[in-house]
Parts: sequence; C-alpha cells; structure tokens
Amino acid sequence: MTVQLSQPDFQRLIRIVSNLPDFANVRDRRRLVAGALEGVPKANIILAQLDLDGNPKNVAVEVVHFFANFGQVAYGKEALGVFLNYIQFSTSDEDTSFIQDLFQIYPLDTPATPNRLIDRWRGTDNMADIKEKIIGEDTLRHIYILDMALDAAKAVVHIKVPKSDGGTEAGTGFMIAPDLLMTNNHVIASQEEAEKAEYTFNYQLDKNGNQCPIITVNALPQGNFYTNSDLDFTVVTLHNIPDFGNHLKLKSKLVRQDERVAIIQHPGGHLKKISIQNNFVAYADTKDVQYTTSTLPGSSGSPVFDDDFQVVAIHHSGGMLIEPSTQRKYLRNAGTSMIAVLKDLQTNAPEIYAQLQGN
Repeated sequence: MTVQLSQPDFQRLIRIVSNLPDFANVRDRRRLVAGALEGVPKANIILAQLDLDGNPKNVAVEVVHFFANFGQVAYGKEALGVFLNYIQFSTSDEDTSFIQDLFQIYPLDTPATPNRLIDRWRGTDNMADIKEKIIGEDTLRHIYILDMALDAAKAVVHIKVPKSDGGTEAGTGFMIAPDLLMTNNHVIASQEEAEKAEYTFNYQLDKNGNQCPIITVNALPQGNFYTNSDLDFTVVTLHNIPDFGNHLKLKSKLVRQDERVAIIQHPGGHLKKISIQNNFVAYADTKDVQYTTSTLPGSSGSPVFDDDFQVVAIHHSGGMLIEPSTQRKYLRNAGTSMIAVLKDLQTNAPEIYAQLQGN
C-alpha cells in the first residue's frame, strides 16, 4: 500500500532527510539508501529506480515520495518505514521523536495477515543471481593490498608528548625517510617538544593477538626540524632507529571525490589499527582532503593512503567540518594534501625536500 503523509508531516520529513549528514552528495545518498535497504530483496533494483542527483531538498522529496508510494519491501514492512527506522539514529532527539510518532500515525509496519499465500511469491532472479551478488558497494579487493598495508604499517609510529601540566598527549607519525618522521604541528609544535617526545615502533598486535615487542626512540638533538602550523605538519629527525622496513612515499596527487583512502593510525593513542572500509573521499583540492575514513583522537598525524598505499595526505582533524567549496558543514575527517606539504617543503625546507627526492 502507499503511505499518504499529511502535507506538514511530508514537509518536515523532507527537511529532516535533506539535512542528514549522509545526504550531502550522490555517493553519500546512495550509501545511505543502500544501508537502509540492506538485506531487502531486490535492493539493487530499488536503488536503480531512484534519481539521487540534485540539490539535497529536491532529492529528499524524490526519496520520501518514492518510498511512500513503493509499498512493502518485505512481508509486513513498508518501504518508508524501513527507511525511517534506519535514518532515525542520525537525527536529533526532537526529529527522532517525530519519526517515532509517524509509526503511530501511519501504517509503516503493516500487521501480518494469516491468509497471505507467501509461497506464491517468486522473485525474478534465478538461483545463480541469488548466490552471487555485489551487495551495496563493491568491497572486493585484490589480496596483494594486504601485503602493501602490512609493509606500510611498519613505518607508522606511536608518539607520546609530555606536556607542561605533567600529563602527556598521544599522536601518530610516519617515517618519510630513513631518519625523518612526519606528524602534525598540533602534535609536535617545536624542536623542544620533539626532543622531549617518545617515538614507539611496532606498538601493535601480531597475528596471534599478542602485543609485539616495541622499540622506543627519541629525536636527534639539533637534528633537522621543520613545522608549518597552517598546513598542520611537522618533520622531525629521529636517531637510534630500528629496522622498520621501507619508509613511506609521499605522493603529490590530487585525489578525487569517491576515491578511497585508508589510514593506518594509533586511535585513542592505543595499539595500531587500519581503517580501510567506508573510506571514500568526500572533498579534495590541492590543500584540503575530506573523507569518511574512521579515526579517533590520537590518530592525528597519521598517513592517508591511496589504493597504492602511497601517502596522499596527513590526517589532522574530524567533526562537523566546513567544505571549502560550499562553506557547508559535514560530519567528516580531514587532512592536508601532500601537494601542499611537498610544495611548502620545497620552498621553505629545501634540505628536507632534497632528502625526500633522493629516497
């Protein structure tokens, strides 16, 4: 059946949907709708019927109208009810209460009827179609990326910086040359802080779930040091460095919307982890890169990798961030593009830049 919303309820629902953090662009909208329809028969067919391109309000009208008129997506489940159940967890308390009230007013969860002949329903897919499907986004990857990720992880370092109040702050850094580490300016802002900090390699679990042996080193006194607060990055020279394999390659690459970026990090200042799913670029220019890849405090200074596990940005922050092109706020994480970082090093720290080019 169709769900006939009153005009006030319809208009308010349009406002709620259009303001969802995951309704900013076509990719986010598709992922949102796919998430709502996860496990629903013919979800891909339903998605194909929706036009998700356009400004948020117009697309919200399209989505709500479509679901209200679609009928049931599963026995006893109205399409609009399934969608509203999914999005209510991303709304304010007031909007969540409104959505829950809609379930009391409208037949969004249709009661089961005993005379329904379920066994007469047949889908149009054959058995081969049912057995093998790409569900939602295509998450299939070549197995060699696991090797690249493990190699890259060896160059990612836990940082602990003593503070004047007696406490410490944690961050992440990564080796960009045999003895050079990069992190954020807001993690290490001065040579003095660099020399007081501790840099720990191999702070992670092995394949058996046991903690690996760690090695902690310090900065080289009076070694090469450079920082830029605007671009939020710092380069520090370390000494007594353990064998960590290969340093990471910095790539002056303009990443594109909907490309993937993975982050190897020390989230919360704890054991090393990788974020490699739900990791799309939402915005990028030659300075700023914004993405949906997961991070936590303590992840500041982490390398942001492209699919070849070369560093295309350095992670620095997350939250409701302003997108430079639109000045609208979105819930995202963000970093500084290596285009801007390398250009700055070439101009203002030529010795460090030359060392990077020689490796």
